[in-house]
Amino acid sequence: MTTGIYGQDWSSYQSSTPDTEGLSFAFVKVTEGVTYTNPRFPAQRAHAAAAQLVTGLYHYPHMGNSAVTEADRFLAVAKPQHGEIVVLDWEGYDAANVGVSTAQQIAYRDQWLAHVKAKLPHNRVGIYCNTDYWLHIDTTSNCGDFLWIADYGVAPGHPRIQHPFMFHQFTDTPVDRDWCPLATATALRTWALAA
Repeated sequence: MTTGIYGQDWSSYQSSTPDTEGLSFAFVKVTEGVTYTNPRFPAQRAHAAAAQLVTGLYHYPHMGNSAVTEADRFLAVAKPQHGEIVVLDWEGYDAANVGVSTAQQIAYRDQWLAHVKAKLPHNRVGIYCNTDYWLHIDTTSNCGDFLWIADYGVAPGHPRIQHPFMFHQFTDTPVDRDWCPLATATALRTWALAA
């Protein structure tokens, strides 16, 4: 495999204490829309911390809603700490988003990123999306502080995009697996703390 470090992202589909062997980081789903909270979020976050993983926290949007309203609820639930990475899971294939125009989806992303960064100036705030969204929905390459790109069927670290990225989700089998080009978890933690 490509040199770098590996991680996973966790939601309610994973256990409260996923296997952390070989991992340097983990992203944990916190909220979705304005009503859903991952019931396993507190345990998964604590489990990642206990395993000394660099931790990311993410929100899945319902982009017909106000980006600021959703961002504020995410922040109230997540209460991100310095050094935790914050992510907007920017994709919209589900019923809540499929009818939302491309322009509104882009506006939601930009508003969410700007609002959360203003509230968390010392945290890294970026987006997750797949190559379809990055190549066909995005028009400005605004990913905040970093891009976490999903592109399956290619080697870790070789997503089919030109833009710089910090994380590559390269498979969802048997779980979502992610790669970061930094050499160590310590280097990733240093990057996260240097926002």
